[in-house]
Amino acid sequence: MAAFKQKSQFYVNISMPAQTNVRKKRSIRLWPIVVLGLLAIIGGSGYYFYNNYVSGNKWKPLLQQKLKELVLRSSDSLYRIEYSDFDLNITSGNATLSDFKLIPDTVVYQKLVAQHKAPDNLFTLSVKKLSIKNVGAKKAYQEKILNIDNITIDNPDLTIVNKRYSFNDTVKVGKPKTPYEVIKKIFKQLRIDSISLKDISVNYINKSNPVTKQTALKHLDIDISDVVIDSLSSTDTSRFYYTKGVNITLHDYKVATPDGLYNIALKQIYFSTSERKIILDKVSFTPRYKTDEFYRRMGESGDIFTLKFKQIGINDIDLQRFLRDQKLYAGTMNIADASVKIYSNNAIKGKKSIKIGKDPHQSLQKVALDMKLNRLNIKNTDISYSETDAETLATGIIDFKNTSGYFLNVTNDADAKRRNHFMAAHIKTTFMDAAPFAVNFKFDLTDKKGAFNYSGSLGAFDGTILDKLVKPLAMVHVKSADVKRLDFNVDANNYGGKGNLQFYYNNLNVQLLKKVDGKAELQNQGLISKVANALIIDNDNPDKKGNFRPGPIDLQREATTSFFSFLYKALLDGLKPSVGFDKKTENTVNKVVAKVSTLVDKFNQLKAERKQRKEARQAKRDSIAKSKIKTP
Repeated sequence: MAAFKQKSQFYVNISMPAQTNVRKKRSIRLWPIVVLGLLAIIGGSGYYFYNNYVSGNKWKPLLQQKLKELVLRSSDSLYRIEYSDFDLNITSGNATLSDFKLIPDTVVYQKLVAQHKAPDNLFTLSVKKLSIKNVGAKKAYQEKILNIDNITIDNPDLTIVNKRYSFNDTVKVGKPKTPYEVIKKIFKQLRIDSISLKDISVNYINKSNPVTKQTALKHLDIDISDVVIDSLSSTDTSRFYYTKGVNITLHDYKVATPDGLYNIALKQIYFSTSERKIILDKVSFTPRYKTDEFYRRMGESGDIFTLKFKQIGINDIDLQRFLRDQKLYAGTMNIADASVKIYSNNAIKGKKSIKIGKDPHQSLQKVALDMKLNRLNIKNTDISYSETDAETLATGIIDFKNTSGYFLNVTNDADAKRRNHFMAAHIKTTFMDAAPFAVNFKFDLTDKKGAFNYSGSLGAFDGTILDKLVKPLAMVHVKSADVKRLDFNVDANNYGGKGNLQFYYNNLNVQLLKKVDGKAELQNQGLISKVANALIIDNDNPDKKGNFRPGPIDLQREATTSFFSFLYKALLDGLKPSVGFDKKTENTVNKVVAKVSTLVDKFNQLKAERKQRKEARQAKRDSIAKSKIKTP
């Protein structure tokens, strides 16, 4: 995927990994595509050779010779061509080339390197069969206008070797020849109705770094429509590189991420220059290993992502900006029918992953491709976050079903951020499959501390469903709670959050739990729970007198706490004072719990000692009774 970014001179865009801004753009001739035009030219020239050399069939070898000469001359002897058969029918205007090969001359290339004239990319192309249909040879001969109905290329195999040279960064190279300048001595116009490249294989070899990397693409189709090359076509703004449109389709693409932890798979990628859109079908981003092995290979704790998207579409792409500046500016991105699962295990021993600077809007700034989306739409997406607690070893789950909404100004581009450095999001979803939930985000894309705000409201639901979250992570069992509404507003960053929460509820009754060594399940703290419900926790908010308890939020964020974990932990910090469990009360409760626990322990000890004495007395009575029976 990272193989497509650097601009080429002819028809097709080959992309490189993002480089520094100092690097000057240099047009690279994409000779495999140039050769297609040359083949069409020679096909039209066949009529001329036929008229002049028809006797003794002299035209065919001369035409083949001319074809090879043109390729050598047009490429400054860098490339030559070979093929097993060349068949041209002048009457029908059809031509076929079999086992065609475009081969670079490495000796010439090294000379160009020594002269500081070598391109960064070197191409090798092989084609099983190339067919040209309905060449207008007569018109080509009489009017120097070549019309071709179709060029079809079957099973092309293209290898691109990239090695960046510093002289291409700093030296101002001469303006390369345009396609029209290549053909104008033979034709004043070339028109091709359609070009079809089927089942292409591309092997991209990057030798620019100390370690050579390869990226392979297979099952790629390219359809090019209405190609026109003449003296005016280069200035025709309705055309994309002399064409009315280029459609690229990639089938069954699979690749591992650079760290080797995830697989990326796509059923199909479709790109259309005429429609200015990209569509990705059935996209998945999944772990390559089971949880324990994943963490072992990662070498630290952290989030594990499992992402699946039915379709991702990007519309209204600014193609000229992409080709000129290598920046992806687009109108909208649409994501539909997606599943997002995030898992974190806090019980993992060893190094903890540092999350500072890794919140979503900060990660966006580190994407290599400069980009700006005016709007990102999300529809019918399910989101699940689960976390295993280090103490209880149980896993808490929070779900958001049927999530829809939109993001505005999704960008990492410096120019775009100077105009507007905030990214906003407005999301509506269903919380725990039980209550409507709306949340708004405002991310500062330039703040060094990663500042953001989130606010929203949660509708009515049965509070017992919170057990999935608070039981494993807070060791609290919700026996009953009628939640009426929850509103919140939090200003946060990488280091903490402050805000307020308003929690409206009735009939709150909880049971406090504890972890006991040797017991798999959390154990009830019966007496302490009764004390908490009777003396500390308020059953209603507002209470029966109409007094409402706000929930102030002031939470420091640990460096290892992930973005999603921090969101709910900050809200939990506001829930405590809302139910009467503020920091002052919490300190009092901890002291009471300690005292009660001591009393309970003493009571249990006395009870056990009393039971032990009772059993000893009973054993003594049984022993006396047995001795009396044995005495005559």
